[in-house]
Amino acid sequence: MDIRDFQRLVLEKAKEAGFSDCEIYYRKDESFQAAVSGGEIEHYETSATAGASFRGVTDGRPGYSYTERFDSEAADFIVKAAAENAGISEREDMILYGGGDYAGADLYNKELDNVTADEKLSLLKKTEECALGYSPKVRAADRCVFGDERTTVSIMNTRGLDCSYSANGAVAYISVISAEGEDVKTGGEFFAGNDLSLFDPKALGESAAEQAEGMLGAKTVKSGAYRVVFKNTAMADILGTFSGAFTGEQVCKGLSMLEGKEGQEIAGAKVSIRDDALLEGGPASAVFDGEGVPCKNKAVVEDGVLKTLLYDLKYAAKCGKESTGNGFRSGYRSQVFCAPSNFYIVPSEKSVENVIADAKEGLYITDVEGLHAGANTVSGDFSLSAMGYRIENGRLGAPVEQITVAANFFELLKNIEDVASDLRFNMGGSGSPAVTVKNISVSGS
Repeated sequence: MDIRDFQRLVLEKAKEAGFSDCEIYYRKDESFQAAVSGGEIEHYETSATAGASFRGVTDGRPGYSYTERFDSEAADFIVKAAAENAGISEREDMILYGGGDYAGADLYNKELDNVTADEKLSLLKKTEECALGYSPKVRAADRCVFGDERTTVSIMNTRGLDCSYSANGAVAYISVISAEGEDVKTGGEFFAGNDLSLFDPKALGESAAEQAEGMLGAKTVKSGAYRVVFKNTAMADILGTFSGAFTGEQVCKGLSMLEGKEGQEIAGAKVSIRDDALLEGGPASAVFDGEGVPCKNKAVVEDGVLKTLLYDLKYAAKCGKESTGNGFRSGYRSQVFCAPSNFYIVPSEKSVENVIADAKEGLYITDVEGLHAGANTVSGDFSLSAMGYRIENGRLGAPVEQITVAANFFELLKNIEDVASDLRFNMGGSGSPAVTVKNISVSGS
């Protein structure tokens, strides 16, 4: 049965069964994954999953269920199962979106579908080959992987919502080991996007090798307070770790330091943060969220001032706001949760070289580790292992390792002095250019 016919059938049967408001959400994911080692295919896999979840209210009680079959029997089952679940649920309002205008963002690149498996594997092998050939100091590529995915989402409900979209994307990653005597270092690099014409295997492989080799001979530094320039990817990882603090859900639960801060200055004047789900090729792009609310590009922080938090329908209602289109689902079985999409610090027009030059003295942090264990996402405090380079006379100097950087995320935002132009997203949807932060506590020797 066609999925749209199935969705209509479920809604009809739900009404007959006594459901008032209800919704049927469908998602299909198709993926390709591969890994190479030593020029040989180490792993190769294709997979596809599809399913639909139903949620509705009967007698004031919500019920949920899901299915991976799409026929009349499955429609009967999903409605009956939801009714049984509602029978043991507590009374709760269910807010459904009635539909609206959706932006014409094109998140699906058909050219990606035309790339054959052999061509993908060839790109992957070339990446490894270029990394290994970068320098005699490169000893191995311990990980070289590629994956792509195609996703289709469709939602219908009894409020008139009927929307669907498709998106696709690809990710490649390589990790390289370099050595000089007993000194061994690693470096990694990735590509993410849905346009493989932008994927340069030579640049990817050599960048990973260059990062590994650049850290050879790294030493620690004296403990103290430093001016730090965080590399774009390092700052993106930090921003992503604390991005939940910008959601209405965390605020309503008392788990965000941004409660009551809308309209107030929370960051340096050079800091603006946007959430743009319509970014073409973005790692977390969507035409609408998991509730069917249109997604958009919105200013979260503008010139240091918190303009809005991010809301889904439930927490928008609790906070007396409107949904910002940030009620997402991780799959068809997932409940709705409030989260950012492509969440990033807005870049300036200033090159990262000029940002480093203006910092004059300090550290350029290229990697931070321990974000899951070393960060308190409620208080904002973090203490992370880090590595990078000295900044001496406005230029990058000797490599640095075996240090720990500690700060509070919300204070860090206020202490950002400079912002570069080199915006880059990580694979999770958080992005940043390089930023200069004053007074970062560094523990070393």
